Order: sequence, then structure tokens, then C-alpha cells
Amino acid sequence: MFINQDTSIKKQNRLLAKLSPDEMELLDPHLEIISLSHGQMLIEPNEAIPYVYFPVNSLLSMVTVMENGSAVESGCIGREGMAGAPIFLDASTTPMQTLAQIPGQAVRIKADIIKKKFDSGGSLQKLLHRYIHTVIVLGSQSTACNALHHIEARLCRWLLMSSDGVGSDSLFLTQEFLSTMLGVRRSGVSEAASKLQSRGLISYQRGQIQILDRKGLEISACECYSIVKTEYKRLFG
Repeated sequence: MFINQDTSIKKQNRLLAKLSPDEMELLDPHLEIISLSHGQMLIEPNEAIPYVYFPVNSLLSMVTVMENGSAVESGCIGREGMAGAPIFLDASTTPMQTLAQIPGQAVRIKADIIKKKFDSGGSLQKLLHRYIHTVIVLGSQSTACNALHHIEARLCRWLLMSSDGVGSDSLFLTQEFLSTMLGVRRSGVSEAASKLQSRGLISYQRGQIQILDRKGLEISACECYSIVKTEYKRLFG
């Protein structure tokens, strides 16, 4: 569903907010603000990518699905980023799928239009080069994190990242999503979430998670959260 085209809403995405006024003016007529529903598929595996998406207060999930149907999340995208990076790497498709994990607003633009703007250089190209670097860092850190860190620390990390992505301490994340996100069974998610709740860090009921003690959650998270966040700050301020 389309809503108003208020530029101030578009600039709630941190990448769009970093564009020069001239480039934002050129892109603005092509930017559409849309509402995303939970589970809505945005990028299908091995199919042409029609749009690039800039979340505003929604959270997108990049998921790798194996032959047996099992799935693991390789990254999430919130208001700090965009979905559709393969377009800018001259790869029109990707084996990963991207879907809306937390519903909300996003800004989209046709892939061919933004690719043309990107190829012309300027602040858009520089900005997206930097962002793609952070995606690589996130993917590498996630791989190490899933292999080496305890489930509770990993859950703290993903909750903080999700909160940063939507700009809220109130999150609706199903056990199914959390198990995909962490690469563990639902029983493991339930146990880890219960421990965090008993320590007063979160409240958790039927998929509704409220972060109660953000500082405590940051202390309990593995170092992967601060590494990725520090790198983003270094590049974007």
C-alpha cells in the first residue's frame, strides 16, 4: 500500500539522509514510500531484483535456505541500510532471499533507475560502496559469531541490532524467526529468552519483546555487536 511521499519520512533512512541535496532531488521523484507486511517477500532467490529497498521503521531479513528447507539468517537490514546490494555489483540476482521480518514503512526505487544514478558516480556511489563494505563485515562477523559464541550472547546481539534497525525497544519477533536468526531450535530460543527475562533484561510474551535494560543487554551481548556498530559509525558518523 502506498502512502504520502513526504521527503522527511524518506530521510529517516540513514543512507538517504546522507545523500547530497542535489542527488536527493534527482532521486526523489522515483522514491516510493510503501508499507510492508510481516513475511512479505522482497527479493526472491535467483530471480531478477526489481527494486532496491530503504527501510524506515521496518526490519528486513536476508535468509539462506538449504536444500532440506532449513534456513539461517545471514543479516538484517533496518533504517541504517538498504536491500538490493547485488544490483550495484553487476549481479542482477542472488541465491539469498530477503523478506520483511518486522512490518513497517520502507522506501523503494526501481533497480534500473538507481543503478543508472549509481554508475554516474557522486555521493550515492561513495555512500553505497561504504555500506556494501559494512554488509561484508556483518556477514563475516555473523559467521564467526554463530560458530563461536553462546546462544544467549548471540540473542542479545540480534535483539540490539533489530532494535537499532527499527528505532524502537519494542519488537515483535516470533520464535520461528529467532530460531532462524540464531540457527538453533525453538526450544533453545525459548530457554535463552527466559534467562534474559529472569535477569530483567527483556520481557517476552508470545513473540512480543520489550527491551527493559538496554545497557545490560549490551554488556551481555558478544563483541560482534560493538564491532559492526563501531565500523558503521567510522564510515557514516
